[in-house]
Amino acid sequence: MENSGGGRVEHGEGLAEDHEIVGGGGRGDGGDGGASPRRRWGRIAAATGVVAVLAASGSAWLAASQARTPEQRAASAAAPPRSSVTVPAEAGPLVDRRTWDGTLTRSSNLVVRGPESGEGAARQVVTRLSVKAGDKLANGSLGAEISGRPLFLLEGAFPAYRDLSEGMQGPDVRQLQRALQQVYGTPLTGTFDDRTARDLKRLYRSAGYRPMLGNEGGTNPGSGSTGGKTGGAENGGGATGATGATGATTSSSGTGSSGTAGAPPPATRTVVTLPMSEVVFMGSLPATVGEVSGRVGANASEPLFTVTGGRWQIKVSVTDTALPDFTSLPQGTRAKISGDRLGGAALQGSYERVSTGTPRHAFFDVTGAVPDTALGSSVKVEAVRRSSSPDSLIVPVSALWTDPAGLVSVTVVQGDRRRHVPVDVGLTVGGRAAVTGADPALVKGAQLLVGYAYREDGLG
Repeated sequence: MENSGGGRVEHGEGLAEDHEIVGGGGRGDGGDGGASPRRRWGRIAAATGVVAVLAASGSAWLAASQARTPEQRAASAAAPPRSSVTVPAEAGPLVDRRTWDGTLTRSSNLVVRGPESGEGAARQVVTRLSVKAGDKLANGSLGAEISGRPLFLLEGAFPAYRDLSEGMQGPDVRQLQRALQQVYGTPLTGTFDDRTARDLKRLYRSAGYRPMLGNEGGTNPGSGSTGGKTGGAENGGGATGATGATGATTSSSGTGSSGTAGAPPPATRTVVTLPMSEVVFMGSLPATVGEVSGRVGANASEPLFTVTGGRWQIKVSVTDTALPDFTSLPQGTRAKISGDRLGGAALQGSYERVSTGTPRHAFFDVTGAVPDTALGSSVKVEAVRRSSSPDSLIVPVSALWTDPAGLVSVTVVQGDRRRHVPVDVGLTVGGRAAVTGADPALVKGAQLLVGYAYREDGLG
């Protein structure tokens, strides 16, 4: 019993020793694998407490930061204070300047056509064109040859409406004399006299043609319209004279009584004639040839060429939107002309008129040396429609305000002070206004209140 009991005791002690060895070995390794569960749970509880304290502190801080009085909440919800914006007043004058696109042209533009009919020709055709584009045509120039006869260009206010011959009178005779006067010094008598006839012959011969001859009274004895440079007109006149001589011989060879009864009629005088088919009157010469559309062999009544002359002008197309700009523009308003084909020429213009037809155009007269090559080119026209007085100041329209009595004022800011200054508005252009005022605070550089701002005394 004792042995067995001792054995149990020893066994028990051996277990106790084994436990201590194992436990000691765990501590010698430095770990806590052998730590008791109570120690591990203690550490976890401590960490959890720290986190809880931090969370509680953050919540308290957040709650404190969100806590505001009603006054503080109202202040934060209110609109921010209205700010004051100022701009400086500028020195005048204020100019209302407009720019338009236009075309450089002449005041006189004419399409030259040949006659539809003529003396001694069943059909009027172009037999020669004497001009080319860009040619300068002076008073008395030859434009073309129609069915062998010349077509002259003369200066005149209205077209020819009848054939003219020696002895005739009228405004068309005076117009012919005025055109010949520029070339030969023809007197202005209003009657187709000998001097007018001589000068007309000189015009024809200078171009290499013989003048048309006719019988006094308007009958044509056989002109040179078909003979051209061969002188058929004068040949026709000679035939008439021969006929008269033959008649006189026959009369003298008969008996006395029969000779008296068979006497020829009184001889008619051959006179110089200007057929209306051989002249084109233009409003102004010299002129420049534009487009040449005619050709040899074509019908003469079709357009032969265009001629431009007279004053240089700018033609501007006017839309319905732009029409008020021109109807309010005073006649004679000065303008600057610029363009790529002007060769650096400094050109000035003046407003003349706006047409009433459709399409509508505005016209500016041009002064200065215009190159002929610039005809038909695109240019820019810049004109000053209106201008304020030189002593006015320029302010934004937003700086103007009107009180209940209708008085227009601006507010001058001087440091922390605002001064209301009454003004007179002379001109507004593009959001700016030209103003004048008697208050010494209103000067160049004065800071003016613009937009919405506080106005003292309920004036805002």
